[in-house]
Amino acid sequence: MVALYAANGSGTKVYQGFLDGHPEIYMVPAYPLMYLYPHWYEWRESLKDWSWASIIEAFCVKHASVIDTRRIPGFDGLAALGENQDEFIAIDEALFRRFLAHLLDGEPITARTFLLAVHYAYAFCRDEDLASKRVLVYHVHVHEYVTRYLDADFPDMLVLATVRDPRSNFFGRYHSSEAAVDAARYTATDAAIFRRRIYFFIMRYMYEGLDILDGYPLDRVRAIRHEDLYYDAPGVMRATARFVGVADVDCLREISFGGRKWWGDAVYGMEPMNEVNPRIVSDGWKKRIDPIDWYVFEGLFHRYFEKYGYTPERYVRSGWRDRVLLFLAMLVPSKIEREVFLGYLKPANVAAFVRAAIAEATGAAPLKDYTFNAYYRHKWTQRDLRIHRPRRFVEWLKRARRAHDRRPGALSRAVLAHAEANYVIFSLMRYLWAIASYPYWIARRWGVTGAAFFRMIRGRNVLPDALR
Repeated sequence: MVALYAANGSGTKVYQGFLDGHPEIYMVPAYPLMYLYPHWYEWRESLKDWSWASIIEAFCVKHASVIDTRRIPGFDGLAALGENQDEFIAIDEALFRRFLAHLLDGEPITARTFLLAVHYAYAFCRDEDLASKRVLVYHVHVHEYVTRYLDADFPDMLVLATVRDPRSNFFGRYHSSEAAVDAARYTATDAAIFRRRIYFFIMRYMYEGLDILDGYPLDRVRAIRHEDLYYDAPGVMRATARFVGVADVDCLREISFGGRKWWGDAVYGMEPMNEVNPRIVSDGWKKRIDPIDWYVFEGLFHRYFEKYGYTPERYVRSGWRDRVLLFLAMLVPSKIEREVFLGYLKPANVAAFVRAAIAEATGAAPLKDYTFNAYYRHKWTQRDLRIHRPRRFVEWLKRARRAHDRRPGALSRAVLAHAEANYVIFSLMRYLWAIASYPYWIARRWGVTGAAFFRMIRGRNVLPDALR
């Protein structure tokens, strides 16, 4: 077992794209299995019939993109593959179900067994040679899932963790990987309200992504510098083959999924390209980053920079005076924190929020369904919202609409108007609470950067060797 995840870097999908097609590797393209373990424990509580048959049925519904990459669309680019970006990956669902049931017949019901069987069945349906397989690469993606779930089931696993210069990473991580995805996933009002939370979770991801492995044997971990994939992808992939124990073959030089060229996804703000994005090594971040943020990143990542060869420009020494200044600097609200807070107060943004609330209330903009997709229930940055649960002001509006659609009349119209007004008013109250509660999120971010500060000065950072 080899766990692949985004430690505090980026590029897990492009890195996995280089691994695609290796005859000795079991692997499902991208990360449609990211939420398999959270789903597993959810199913154990919710399924009335705890049997392999019911688990297979639940899996084929909740992880349908494993069967056909056009189902449950995400932001992985797997429905726009091939030379003309019009191809996808699909397997025979009936065959997959049958072979999965065959593999699981008589086996104890465990998450480990099911995870293995899914990969075996997938490879079988892809007509791969199972006898030649030596390694299973599981793109679990989320840092906390590595130690929370996989470590217990696969205590001898290897770990591949992507890293990157945090000064260039955090801007795209905030705007593309989180804010843009939230804008697509949520209604406009919810996306605006939840924006106050994003920077806190980005900081957790960046400062805790490697340190989550504290206590894990680092001889079984390697870091992949995203920049190295740009400068020397063949060298990184040769080192990968040595580390995981497979042959260095030609497919490790190409980026594909399912044997088809992969072009990335538009949500990340880049043009389609079947190569490692040169933006990764650009110094354009210097024009966008706030000087204090720049200093804080270099200070809190001081040992990280030394380990992975990133050159500091502002926090170049780490004496006691430098550390005192660093501690004070990290208490200053970051540029993004300031922009988000001031953005809430701008009349134009308030007006836009009111218009969005009215559009959602009146049906001009759809109310999105948060009950099915695992993003809303299990993504580590969204889990505490419990947004998949019914919300009274939304359910009231939906019931009023249904009643008016069934039996339109003056009374149902009045009830619907009342529900619409309630939706707008409650949305505005939530908006005001987002402003009032903003200091709470800054304080929580202080907790993250404070912990990172003390790990740095005590030399307690987890810094596995890089693949070279």
